[in-house]
Amino acid sequence: MKIGVDLGGSHVAVGIVSDEGKILSKQEKDLVFSNEDKEQLIRDTIVSLINNALRRINIPIFLIEKIGIGVPGEVQDNKVKKCTKFEIFDWDLAGELEDFYKVKVELSNDGYLAALAERKFGSLMEEERAVFLCIGTGIGSAILNRGVIIPSEIGHTIIKEDGNICNCGRQGCFETYASMKVFKENIIRVLGLKESTTSEEIANYIRVNENDNEELKNYINEYIEYLEVGISNIINTIHPDTICIGGGFVYFEDILMHRLQERINTQIYKFQKPKIVLAKLGNDAGIIGATCF
Repeated sequence: MKIGVDLGGSHVAVGIVSDEGKILSKQEKDLVFSNEDKEQLIRDTIVSLINNALRRINIPIFLIEKIGIGVPGEVQDNKVKKCTKFEIFDWDLAGELEDFYKVKVELSNDGYLAALAERKFGSLMEEERAVFLCIGTGIGSAILNRGVIIPSEIGHTIIKEDGNICNCGRQGCFETYASMKVFKENIIRVLGLKESTTSEEIANYIRVNENDNEELKNYINEYIEYLEVGISNIINTIHPDTICIGGGFVYFEDILMHRLQERINTQIYKFQKPKIVLAKLGNDAGIIGATCF
């Protein structure tokens, strides 16, 4: 057994994972930063979730072969080299957890690991040329070419000149218009909901109000347009056979997927249109992938 940790832009998810890619125990928690040291809060949250996940199925830590962690940023020499979402640089998170648990800890890019899980157990098992998009707090990504997975930063391609400021420091990045964080923030604004409204509640509000709320319909259409622009860049530069979408996007499948398909079907691209599929492992791909490398 191994432990997979998905360190997202706004939450942490931890799972005890079998060799067959099945999650045996899972714990997750939102990250809420105030005046605490960010590194300490993230580390303590990971430790707490790991302990709870082990306790839930009564597994001692010495039975765990490895702890894998997906990081939303750049990893070098098994350290967090650069994570602009948290403004963390050159952090030896693996070393700190190894000292605590006496278990091997390895880090890698979160988009790469989620794609790895889908390649091994999910929607990309039969694919040779594909792109994985993890649409959540940001947009993580990876490119699959002839069986080799390459980490990428498609979320930071520019889709709007002089657009919104991204946490990477540039303007108009794909993820500043098409991440689920942006989508949910705008839906909350349009519907006048509380900031604490959950994804499930937001989806239900959309289903109930969409037909009677013109502003809501217009925003969803606008979001799909931005998402298609980012995807068109992928099609015209990488021309994959398949684009697999995971992350929080999967919770809004019935609301967004058919609209995206319809939008893509009406557009003209330089290359043949790829299949657009959902991640079979859903939002758990990051956890599972963290145990696969």
